[in-house]
Amino acid sequence: MARSLDILSAAIHQASDTRYAVPGYPVTELAELCGAEYTINEKVALEYALGDSLSGRRSVVIVKNAGMNTLSDPLVTATVQGVRAGVVIVAGDDIELSASQTRQNSCIFGDLADVPIFEPNADELHSIVESAMEKSETYSRVAVIRIASPILQRETEWQTLPTRRPSPANEFPKDLTTKGMCEHAENVTAKMRGEKNYQQKIPKSYEHAGSITTFCRHCPYKPLLSLLKENNQKIIVDTGCSLLARKPPYTLSLANYGLGSSPAVAAKSTGVALCGDYAVLHSGLNALIDIAEKGHPLLCIILQNRTLAMTGGQKCPDITRYLSCFHPRTISADEIEELEKELKSEQNGLKILIVSGTCPKEEHHEIIPY
Repeated sequence: MARSLDILSAAIHQASDTRYAVPGYPVTELAELCGAEYTINEKVALEYALGDSLSGRRSVVIVKNAGMNTLSDPLVTATVQGVRAGVVIVAGDDIELSASQTRQNSCIFGDLADVPIFEPNADELHSIVESAMEKSETYSRVAVIRIASPILQRETEWQTLPTRRPSPANEFPKDLTTKGMCEHAENVTAKMRGEKNYQQKIPKSYEHAGSITTFCRHCPYKPLLSLLKENNQKIIVDTGCSLLARKPPYTLSLANYGLGSSPAVAAKSTGVALCGDYAVLHSGLNALIDIAEKGHPLLCIILQNRTLAMTGGQKCPDITRYLSCFHPRTISADEIEELEKELKSEQNGLKILIVSGTCPKEEHHEIIPY
């Protein structure tokens, strides 16, 4: 006989390359047994895992039920964006309220995020992680294993762990509009759920749309974007104006997993994040703290325009005072030579480059022919 905790820990090791966790009953001991890397919060943990996925590494995130709330933003976004190598969340539900303020059933995230949910009994723990990884890779989204606290306290027969299959390194659909990406994800969801009467949608492409929404005509950050493209630098963009860099004519980014997500995702994949000042203040700052603490290599380029340009031009606080502990360098968006020098310079650990510019008045995002 063996403890369920030991069996599940062995299964996690067998099926994954990296593991992240935020401790909390009933999964604290499980995280320790797995040697998981602790993160500043659950959102950062999942963003690290998504970065690993883009790099072809399978990853497991271990959290308690309340932690599912914190990571829900990138969880939902990943269903539309997609994953490459498998990403699995092990959610420990404290159904007896032994050390929690609320009772939650993490299965609800299956409907919220359209992700596969697994509820194993003790006899299935040896194979559940590999099964979840395979579903994550098959349907290109995160999978969730919901473990109720009594299951982890049981003993059961030790069984041979399943052989790990190679990760397929999924490629994302190309040239789809935002609506098209959602339509593609909805088609996959219907297949995942076995909906026989579902009418498959034709995902909307740029070619079908006939046009692309891009930056303002006199956007101060166009020279920076051109430099990134000339240097063939693959980056992770954030929600906001930087998201437009995913589209032609720049086509710079592999992925976006929500507001404030780019630093943590990039730290585990491309090594370069492009985000707005508000995105950092919204939730990216937590990731920067974790990245700096651990010395992960990352160039974080922050577009400081002091405004929420895509949502009505609301004023954004001056970010520099809140980043002083990271010793960032601030450069004007029109200092092309300095920008090029910074992009090519060597870096160790976290390097923050604040690029300041002013949005042109009375201008809007351009719509150009595809």
